[in-house]
Amino acid sequence: MDPRTSRRAHGRTAEAVASYERSAAAYRALPRPYHAARTAEATARSTLSLGEDIAPAVTWLTDCATAFDALGASWSAARTRADLRRRRPAAERWPPGRPGYGDMLSPREAEVAELAADGMSNKEIATTLHLSPPTVEQHVARALQETGAPSRKKLVQALAADSD
Repeated sequence: MDPRTSRRAHGRTAEAVASYERSAAAYRALPRPYHAARTAEATARSTLSLGEDIAPAVTWLTDCATAFDALGASWSAARTRADLRRRRPAAERWPPGRPGYGDMLSPREAEVAELAADGMSNKEIATTLHLSPPTVEQHVARALQETGAPSRKKLVQALAADSD
């Protein structure tokens, strides 16, 4: 078992945070950016579990998501963003219900549509973006409806035409 994990599991979270911070610094010095971001992510999660000042931990998670994006680690970036959404205070969360985008696609629908246009299956998109397959199906259907594209293959041209 990883010693940092055992410290956290045995209620020694503050020690685990310090250990994670040292590990992240060592990975940055190597340089190992993905490992540094993963370890910084663990630092942030451990810090959040302490229940103290969460602002630095939220900043670390945001930085980790940005680092994962830069490295092309989309699954890790999506996981980190999902964690950030769960940690957001209730006052800062979106109100319930779908926000109105009029005749435009929502940012998430546009993201799903681009992946669908690139040839990914609904299941692959769901796994990549941490969504359920039925949600992906709804987003693809709305994208097809809004763009007027008759098929996923034609969605590429429709999305390009909409961005012009």
